[in-house]
Amino acid sequence: MLSRVSNSLFCVGKGLFKSSYTCSCRIVQYETFSKKRSFCSKSIREKLRDNEAEKEESKHNPTYTVSQKYKVFKDEDSPVIFDVDEERHKINLAELNIEEEEFDPYAGINLTRGITGVYEIEDLIEVLKKDNAQDVFVVSVPPEYAYVDYLVIVSAKSARHMTALATFVRKVYKLKRHPGDVIPKIEGENSKDWVALDLGNIALHIFSKKTRQIFDLESLWAVGAKYDDHVNRRDPQSEVFEKYDAFLKGLQPADG
Repeated sequence: MLSRVSNSLFCVGKGLFKSSYTCSCRIVQYETFSKKRSFCSKSIREKLRDNEAEKEESKHNPTYTVSQKYKVFKDEDSPVIFDVDEERHKINLAELNIEEEEFDPYAGINLTRGITGVYEIEDLIEVLKKDNAQDVFVVSVPPEYAYVDYLVIVSAKSARHMTALATFVRKVYKLKRHPGDVIPKIEGENSKDWVALDLGNIALHIFSKKTRQIFDLESLWAVGAKYDDHVNRRDPQSEVFEKYDAFLKGLQPADG
């Protein structure tokens, strides 16, 4: 009895199942899977444990965040730095002990006093050229002027060079002079345009390039003062007095 009821229920359920739901499947090709084993010095468990420990340590390291952005230098990557003794062994000490050649600023200069004066004109020109004086001009002054034998005019590169030239000429003068020779004074020492030295038999003028063109002493001493416009320029006040004198000369005293 029970088996019949069960069989009937089973058949009814089977019919219902087939009518309400249909199951379909696709056969997948079977492939053989094989296990592979990788060999290493540490087991997988030990590696995982070391990685976790390294991460935990990096979190507490102040350079952890910096190392993510910038390159981290290690001691083994730095160049070798020797101490003092090791560096001395590397350097050729013989080169360090070579004595430097002493520079003599008066080498090649005649330090003997001249005959016509402390400086002979040739000696002064040599000193000026040694100190890089520019556009050296020499004029022989006529004896009737009773001024000096020679007038020397040079140009300097700058105000500092101008002072250096005058100072060097004066130093050589001190070495050449006799005790009775008066040491010359540097005229216009604080000027940036003109410096002069009275060397007894020679008058030395050191100009800046611009000021030398303005005064043009070369032309003045070459052609004479009568051709110099600045010297022969008439003073307006003197013209007035001359006209006034000429007016007075034409007047006659009144008859008494």
